[in-house]
Amino acid sequence: MEPAPRVSGLRPRLHFTPRAGRVGDLFGVLATDGMYHVYYEHRPDAGGVTGWGYATSDDLVLWTERQVVPPPADLGCGTVFAGPGGPTLFFTRAGGGVMRAVADPGRPGWRTDPAEPLISAPPGGVSDLSDPYVFPADGGWRMLLGGRTGGDAGAVVQYRSDDLINWTCDGILVAARSWGCPRLFPLDGAWVLLVNDGAGEEAYAIGDYDGRGFTARSWGVFGRGRLGPAATFLDVAGRRCALARLGEEAAPPGSAWAGTFTLPWILSVRDERLLASPHPHLDHYLINGATGLSAFGGEVRDHGELILTMPAGGETLVLTDADIIEVTVEGVSGLGAARRPLPGPPGARVGRFGSGAPGKSGGHAWT
Repeated sequence: MEPAPRVSGLRPRLHFTPRAGRVGDLFGVLATDGMYHVYYEHRPDAGGVTGWGYATSDDLVLWTERQVVPPPADLGCGTVFAGPGGPTLFFTRAGGGVMRAVADPGRPGWRTDPAEPLISAPPGGVSDLSDPYVFPADGGWRMLLGGRTGGDAGAVVQYRSDDLINWTCDGILVAARSWGCPRLFPLDGAWVLLVNDGAGEEAYAIGDYDGRGFTARSWGVFGRGRLGPAATFLDVAGRRCALARLGEEAAPPGSAWAGTFTLPWILSVRDERLLASPHPHLDHYLINGATGLSAFGGEVRDHGELILTMPAGGETLVLTDADIIEVTVEGVSGLGAARRPLPGPPGARVGRFGSGAPGKSGGHAWT
């Protein structure tokens, strides 16, 4: 029997997509008064000025798009967090320098505060500071920035502050390849460092952090299939969660939804590995069945065509929505994401596959 014709460009049911344009860099997610607020770079379909987008949700699954506003300065990558006076966003200005923007209560938009860069030049031996990530520590604040130390070598540089305005450099937190978008957070008795290697791979380290230095005990790959840098946050129940952008590189030609959010995932550390599992708020939306998908030994296939490879492990979970799939494997680090044309109307479907091989007990396929 011939497979059903494929249709690309369907609007996802659960993966957030703006009414017009696409999701660019993901600044972060805040939980406030029982609601979730996601902040992101909004990229127009063609030409125009990139803006800052904002959406809200009460369950991390269905999002309501709010007003897109102009950025307060030349846009660079950044991160949002709950500051003492409300949402605060640190970002790198085009041409260099770390800026701070605050959201005025009751008014749309952002304003720079102060108007000049907080960090205007990198420390000696480091260049190209970018991707600020700010988090509370030891009664004050820490800022991580990706940088370069010459050639292909990279580093994560740390700064500290007591007031979120005056920053002192602590030096290099960890050095290795060319890294961007560093994020550091405690989880299950350890510290986790997430970095993007500049080649579309999201890596992580499990280790120890003493406020000034980070010592890695193990390294692994978190994102597979051109998954963008993940924003991590705590949900209202205190669980460490992750939301990421599905990169444009993963989109089929002509897809209208090249930049979207992933679905929400809960992170955990087990046996020195960073694991992802579906957020329980997804349970209400899931139905079984996705014609033609199969998963054996970490290989996910659509009508026999290999569309994503994950390391072999335990049960494989495959979640599909329009032309998007997201995959996790029990006991294996991280999350995989890909796109494929999907026959039929869009909708969220989930399937669980055993860990065997084709023709053996434990292998499964949908037909």
